[in-house]
Amino acid sequence: MAHAPEPPEKYVCTACQTMHAGTVSKRTDSGHQYEAPAECGCCGGTDLIPEKEWPHFTG
Repeated sequence: MAHAPEPPEKYVCTACQTMHAGTVSKRTDSGHQYEAPAECGCCGGTDLIPEKEWPHFTG
């Protein structure tokens, strides 16, 4: 059986809407846990939210 790579959790910058891949913060038996980058690589903003929360963000 072939191994399928685990997709990283993604985060959206609330200032410029650029998407970033999360950084692995912990490895567990069930997979990885991710955290948002400290700042947006595009605009320098520090408010990054998980992609799954983006449709509900009302900033």
